Amino acid sequence: MRLMDAVRIYSGLILIFFILAFAVRNIGTYLATGKSIKGKSVQLTISVLLSAAVYGLIIWRLIFPGTRWGAGPGRPDFGVIEITGLIFITAGFILGLLALIEMKNSWRVGIRYDQKTELVTTGIYRFSRNPYFLSYDLLIFGYILIIQSILLVVLYIALVLTFHTMIKEEEIYLQSVHGNAFSDYREKVNRYLTFYR
Repeated sequence: MRLMDAVRIYSGLILIFFILAFAVRNIGTYLATGKSIKGKSVQLTISVLLSAAVYGLIIWRLIFPGTRWGAGPGRPDFGVIEITGLIFITAGFILGLLALIEMKNSWRVGIRYDQKTELVTTGIYRFSRNPYFLSYDLLIFGYILIIQSILLVVLYIALVLTFHTMIKEEEIYLQSVHGNAFSDYREKVNRYLTFYR
């Protein structure tokens, strides 16, 4: 087995497990609460569609690495760029798992205005107010480095901007629900990454 084949298999498995972890967390939270956990908004719908396109393109390029559909021929060799991509993919995957685990039953997909959840500030949430979004950003950036597709870059930028608008909307909601507790948390922990505490 060639090294690039092993990289594609590893990258594909990480993506599958990332998607499965998200699904398991959704199902687990639904079963524990007995309530729908999915909000409704235009941004959420756009993010789902963009995510599906991103996943589809990544899977296509991992299965058919020689195709130029999706832009860019990719590189046939394995070097620093691909190693860096693997590091980002692995870091994003681990960060995503930590975020999903720490959220427990406070996990929601989008905002559910009819449900009040606990404000989670422990674990990985001590270093990022949005570690799951950050994990997604790191993960997909890693795939960009490995797959090297212009179309994936365009989809990624659109998705990051969509996530950012969703996060800002969620912050308004959290402020209205948790008041001073969220204000204090926001003062201590950055939106994406906190290097010091």
